[in-house]
Amino acid sequence: MVTRLFECEECHLYFRHPLEKIIQNKKFYESEYKEKDNITSLLPDKIGLEELINKNFNQGNKNADRYVKLFRSVFPAPEKLKVIDYGCSWGYITFQLLKAGYDVQGFEISRIRAAYGNAHLGLDIKTGENELRMGNNLFFSAHVIEHHPDIKGMISLAKKILTRDGYFIAISPNGSKEYRYKNQFPFHHAWGKVHPNYLNAEFYRTIFKNQSFYIGSSPFNLENIQSWENGQVIDKTDGEELIAIVKLNQSIDGDSR
Repeated sequence: MVTRLFECEECHLYFRHPLEKIIQNKKFYESEYKEKDNITSLLPDKIGLEELINKNFNQGNKNADRYVKLFRSVFPAPEKLKVIDYGCSWGYITFQLLKAGYDVQGFEISRIRAAYGNAHLGLDIKTGENELRMGNNLFFSAHVIEHHPDIKGMISLAKKILTRDGYFIAISPNGSKEYRYKNQFPFHHAWGKVHPNYLNAEFYRTIFKNQSFYIGSSPFNLENIQSWENGQVIDKTDGEELIAIVKLNQSIDGDSR
């Protein structure tokens, strides 16, 4: 299949053509999706799962320590936060966040992977968005939004189930111009069949023009994130991963929307 990368003139999202259809997307992630990291789409046997847990998931480079540090930068207070891990596969990050003290509910489009996490890790992973609870402090997705066929729908869901002072946090491959200028080769290999969307800082600036946001890239500047309180901040965007932290239910002046 021949593909091209286009930019939306209105929102500045980079997207793959041919366009992704929701039905095709669901079928692909239910039965065809494969990753080469031997953890994202692979369901380990009993021994393999025990080894991953004992090594804190470092073996598959899926250790969640950096996410825990990120959450603590956004919410320094030690209260138990309600987190949605959106697009959680079989729950290897969900499990670690739960162990770190968060009240976590997962969402996964693949019923097979969701069932595995629920059965083998004792998680609460839903496969229907209407099953997700309300009143969450964090709507978190790590390398999910670039796969999603309906980004607007994903953001609307987050807005619906977050508290007024909750945060939308999305981490994805970085399609920003600053990263492209420094890394031409990896930039052009981070989109395609598996990644139909290519998120960039200008896209987030446009769609969240009425919200308070922090936009940056890896390695995440936790000090800058912690000092950000309101307004619109665009930090360095030349790293491999892009991060958007958004107060969806507050406008830039702090009023509820």
